[in-house]
Amino acid sequence: MTTSVKAIAVDEYSRHARLKPAFLVILPVGMLVSALGLNVSVTLAALSGPMATLGLTFLLAQVGRDFGKRKEGYLYSLWTGKPTITKMRHRDTTINAHTRDRYHQKAAQLLGISMPNADSERSDPQAADALYEAYGNLLLERTRDQKKFPLIFQELTNYGFRRNLWGMKPIGLTLNAVCLLSQVVWVFHSLAAHRTPSALTISSLLISAFLLACWTFLINPEWVRIAANAYAERLLASSEILQQTAASSSPEKPAPRRRTKNLS
Repeated sequence: MTTSVKAIAVDEYSRHARLKPAFLVILPVGMLVSALGLNVSVTLAALSGPMATLGLTFLLAQVGRDFGKRKEGYLYSLWTGKPTITKMRHRDTTINAHTRDRYHQKAAQLLGISMPNADSERSDPQAADALYEAYGNLLLERTRDQKKFPLIFQELTNYGFRRNLWGMKPIGLTLNAVCLLSQVVWVFHSLAAHRTPSALTISSLLISAFLLACWTFLINPEWVRIAANAYAERLLASSEILQQTAASSSPEKPAPRRRTKNLS
């Protein structure tokens, strides 16, 4: 149990892309507790140890991941495909045509199969997309080392965070609205009782209002798409490094030995 908890603690992707979105969803509850005058830091300090031991942090990370993954298909349909696929299409205009042609050449070399031209893509778009997806899967498997490809890992983490946060938007929006309304009622109740709300209460209310604005106006499919496109572009660009690595790691053929005549 201890070993598994430590492994989770150092998993940077799970911490940023899965656990943090789940914590942001339940953060308004903490703000409400603060507004009521309870000490949140003491409560969290008391619960953090049991939560980690019982695997609740791991459960939160899994919940955050599942909500985002479950809705990923909807995002792809909204974007007419995975960004790694759409950016390889000849009709796409988000990438320079010469850059895309170079990616097609790299893909043909790495996959060992010729890539479709504009005419064949137009005549059979599904077959073309299947090749583009296979190329994206190949790049994904070959760039999993975050030490060798830190920028790809960073963009992947950004995308995972936004996707999972958007996936939990209905819960986060509802919970935030209820907690904010409760804080407003508490503030008016304090004023009616001729009590001045504390600075902590006002700060918690403002933070909750800011979070509600983010849930309402910021966290949407287009916001997720920005990170998805950045990740796709970085992943496609990795073909340059992969080819250089493959070329440098290929063994050189030994030069043939010249036979010499026996002069004795």
